[in-house]
Amino acid sequence: MSGSSRGLRLLAVGVLVLWCGVFLRMETTEKSMVRALLIQPQTDGWTVGLLYQFPEATPDASDAAADLRLCSAEGETLETALHQAEKSLPQTANYRLCEYLLFGTGTTQKTLFEVEDLLQKEPVSRLSARIFLLETEESGEEPEQAEVLLQAAKDSAAMASRLYESGGVLLPILQLDSEGVEAAKEALLLTAEGETRLTAEETAMAGLLLERDGEQTFTLSDGVVTLRRCVVSVEASGNHAEIVLTGQRKPGAAPVTEAQCQELEALCIRTVQRFWESGADLLRLREVRALKEGSALSERTKNACPELRADVQMLKF
Repeated sequence: MSGSSRGLRLLAVGVLVLWCGVFLRMETTEKSMVRALLIQPQTDGWTVGLLYQFPEATPDASDAAADLRLCSAEGETLETALHQAEKSLPQTANYRLCEYLLFGTGTTQKTLFEVEDLLQKEPVSRLSARIFLLETEESGEEPEQAEVLLQAAKDSAAMASRLYESGGVLLPILQLDSEGVEAAKEALLLTAEGETRLTAEETAMAGLLLERDGEQTFTLSDGVVTLRRCVVSVEASGNHAEIVLTGQRKPGAAPVTEAQCQELEALCIRTVQRFWESGADLLRLREVRALKEGSALSERTKNACPELRADVQMLKF
């Protein structure tokens, strides 16, 4: 290779590196990096909040050190409220690091659908973020400790559904008051039929059945059981379904007794039935049964919850 060709190649590499540096800087330090969207439906409009960082955020820094700030706006429509909030940002909004959507009280499945429709048209571009319910002491209260709020969402992310998930949506609850933010043990189930507030035990069992990451803790009649992993299998035939949970206990914890397994089995059945009654097929039993039978479900049986049996088996390690 001639010296001139080598020199041109080195020059091209240098220009490329320089261009990438300029691009990354423009994509980060010259834009307001939105980390979370706060959406509150009102009786006569919407309130939208943007939890953002500026200007120290970096392309790969989900834990960027820049201070978090909040700007919010109201509008008659969700689109208007979002655009008004963006006008309060110091620079153009960038949603690339936006991983969380926090919905206020009064949110329904219809609310989620409206947000999904809007985000398909906006620069957010079908944002597939984890979604939560944010409860406050007073309607319209805004969080003063943005970092604490974002950290609470991160800590509860494993249990949260994503926007655009079909069927029932499970929203972990973050409770905001004057002392800070606390993740509730309960969760809210949103379906087309309405909202259902699950108990702490039902929420933990739903986490197991959905095979969410992280540990699930149960307060049983003869002690506390913490399971770290669970493999779920379902067999359906006719109007019967058997659910088998193969669990692994928390390291160092005492073995799970037979009586505790029986309590977990009963809780499993109650949780699946609670979801069903609320309009959500937690374990896709309809699909399992249709696949087993090789045909679509009849009108007579498609809405009837199968007779359930649960079997909890614990690994020995």
